[in-house]
Amino acid sequence: MTKNKNYSTTVYVGMVNGKKVRKKVTAASKRELNKKVNELKNNVIAGKDVFTVAYFGDWADKWYKEKKVTSNISDSALTVTQGTIAHLNRYFKNVQLKDINLSMFQNMINELAENNPNTNKPCSVDLLKKIKSNAESIFEYAAANNIANVPHFFKVVTIPKPAAAQQNKRRALTEQEQQYIIDTPHRAQLPAMIMMFSGLRRGECLALEWADINLKDGYIDVSKSLEFGKNQSSTKQGGKTENAVRTVPIPPILVDYLVKYKREQNILSKTVCLNASGKPYTKSSWVKAWDSYLTDLNLKYGYPKEINKYNPTFKSSELPMKIVPFTPHYLRHTFATMLYLQDVPVVEAMQILGHADIQTTINIYTDFKSLKKSELSTKYKKLLRTDYAIKIA
Repeated sequence: MTKNKNYSTTVYVGMVNGKKVRKKVTAASKRELNKKVNELKNNVIAGKDVFTVAYFGDWADKWYKEKKVTSNISDSALTVTQGTIAHLNRYFKNVQLKDINLSMFQNMINELAENNPNTNKPCSVDLLKKIKSNAESIFEYAAANNIANVPHFFKVVTIPKPAAAQQNKRRALTEQEQQYIIDTPHRAQLPAMIMMFSGLRRGECLALEWADINLKDGYIDVSKSLEFGKNQSSTKQGGKTENAVRTVPIPPILVDYLVKYKREQNILSKTVCLNASGKPYTKSSWVKAWDSYLTDLNLKYGYPKEINKYNPTFKSSELPMKIVPFTPHYLRHTFATMLYLQDVPVVEAMQILGHADIQTTINIYTDFKSLKKSELSTKYKKLLRTDYAIKIA
C-alpha cells in the first residue's frame, strides 16, 4: 500500500529579531500547495499576523477581558457570556481559529440543541443564538487584531429548534392569580404589586426609591436598576436600554396600596423594596423571598385547608405546587395586558414598558389578540375602568 504523497515548501514571511523567517507549507496536492502559498503571501502583504498560533480558547479569553468586562454590562449579562464561552471551549478551546470550519461549528450547535450537558435538557433557542453571536464576536476580534486566516461562516450557521424544548412562554396572570397577589401579605408582595401594576422589570423595581414615586399624581420615574452579582448587588444608573429610562403612569390600586404601606410600615428607608434584613436584595435573598412567596400563595390557595404550615410535621418541599409558579416577568406581562385591554396605542405602550424596539411591543400585543374581551368577568371589566385604570398624560 503506497502512502499518499505530501507536497511542501517554505515561504519567506519577514524578519523577526533581525533574522529572516520562513514558514513551512504542506499540502496533499500541488494545486492545494499553490493555493496555501498564495494565501500566505497575500496575508504577509496585507500585514496580517502569520506568526501567532491563535487558539480559540486564548482569543475567547482576550475578547471577554478586553471587550466584555470593560463594556459596562451587568454582572448577570457577564455571567451569561461566561456560560456561552464555556460551551464553546468544550469544543474548541485548543483548536486554532483557522482550523474551525462551518461543519464543526454547525455540528456543535446541533448537539447543544439536542442536549445541554449542564442540564441534560435541550438548549433554548435564545442560548444557542447567544453562543453563535459571541463566537462570531470572538472571531471578529481576532481578525481585527490582524490574526491571519480567521474564517467567517456565521451567516450560514442555522439555529435548529431544540428537539424537546419545553415552551415556557411568558404569560399574563389570570384574574384570579392577580387577586391572589392583592390579597396575600408577604415581604415579596410589595415588589409583586409594583411590578404587576407598573410593568417595571425586577431590577428596576428593586432599585426604586420612595423619591422616584409620585403618589399624588400617580407615576413612577424609572432611572436605575439593581444588578445582582454572585451574592451582592449594586445599583446601576440608567436602564437596560436608552428607552428604559422613563416615566410610568400607575393605577389607583397601586397608589392606594403604597400610601397604606408607607403609613402602616412607618417607612424610614429611602429604598422601597428591602429584604428580610432591611437591606437591598441580593440574588440569594431575592430567590429565598420569591420562593417563600410562591409557597405561601400555594398554602393559602392551592392546598386543602387541613394542611397547616405551622404543623410541625408539614414540609412544603414535599408537596407539589398547585398554583403554577410564575416569575417577576409574568407580572410585567400582566401590566402589558392591562395596557392592551385599555386600548393604549402600541407606541405609547412601548414608551411605558421601556422597550427599545417597537417590534417587541407589537409582538406582545399580537399575542394578546387571542384574548376575547367578551369573556372577561364583569368585575374585571369594572376594575380596568376604575382601580386598574392607567391614565395616560
